[in-house]
Amino acid sequence: MINTLKRILTDKTFFITLILSILSLCFGQVKSTDIDFKTIISLSSLLIIIAIYQDLGILKFIANYIVSKCHSTRLVFLVLLLCSFFGSMLFTNDVAILTLIPIFFNISKRIPFPKIFAISLLTIYANLGSSFTPFGNPQNIYIVSFYKLSVIDFLGMSIPFGLISLITLLFSVLFIKNKQIEKQSSNIISINRTKTVWLLLASIVVLLGILSVIPVIISLLISLLSGLTLSKKIFKRVDYAVILTFINFFIIVGAISRINFVSGLITNHTNNALSTFISAIVTSQLISNVPAAVLLSKFTNHVYALFLGVSVGGLGTIIASLANLLALRQYAGYSQNRSNFQFFKTFTLLNMIFLVLFIVVGIVLL
Repeated sequence: MINTLKRILTDKTFFITLILSILSLCFGQVKSTDIDFKTIISLSSLLIIIAIYQDLGILKFIANYIVSKCHSTRLVFLVLLLCSFFGSMLFTNDVAILTLIPIFFNISKRIPFPKIFAISLLTIYANLGSSFTPFGNPQNIYIVSFYKLSVIDFLGMSIPFGLISLITLLFSVLFIKNKQIEKQSSNIISINRTKTVWLLLASIVVLLGILSVIPVIISLLISLLSGLTLSKKIFKRVDYAVILTFINFFIIVGAISRINFVSGLITNHTNNALSTFISAIVTSQLISNVPAAVLLSKFTNHVYALFLGVSVGGLGTIIASLANLLALRQYAGYSQNRSNFQFFKTFTLLNMIFLVLFIVVGIVLL
């Protein structure tokens, strides 16, 4: 309990948003309805399920198995990118990054990779891949909840964007030198099949709640029951700071949206699809795409433009997506030379290139 509380209080993102939420109360009013409790419950359920997946080692098992079958540097990197892209669809972009970057550093001890370039692409495609599903990232969960979208409605928006992202992924691999390598032996990771089946069934229930097919409270109860049954220790590992940070986002956005100047400015820049798309991208660069989605949703009904804007907006600056900050934290933790400034430069440059590319893609799709 004490360690969990300490982890929450030392989380920089939570601490900053807490300060901002307190300051925002000085400038605007906040109502209880500003906090989307369905989103909070959905996110809580998903984080519990994700913690169980991590504890059972399922994602690492899949990644290690596939990588062990590769015979060239380009193929290894392609597999890692695909794991990042598709893994983020199912387990969120944050989990994909937290899982795959340690695996990448383990592999890079045996295979020479340009580390910063590779990690930057892994993060970019975790962000892009997470846009494909309603539960791939927090802003998607919020958009589905706020606009009451069905799974068909959401996939209708995300599939074209996701397919184009996948095509660019296949081209990105060509920038890695292709060298033959000896068969890679990975650490053996075993999984409990019975627990895995239980977890898959629980995941389906949680996703049904997120999509409003069943009451979301049932999803929370099932995720809690799964944690108690499969691995009680996961409750110490759940990222509660993310949940509290999200509540802070709602408070900040609620207060800001009632400031006359801000509300007028946003209203004037979200009155059509293109302006909503651009506003979402610009706002994401400044405050990250999750609070950008929450803020702009209060002023626009152009849901497709908002979805594209915050999806593209996760690219660009280091704060455009919380996943970007996680990647920096992971790199700093695993890199021996600790060249954080070099990482920041390369990461930002690559992200800006992809940002420009996907702004064009977004405009074409609108």
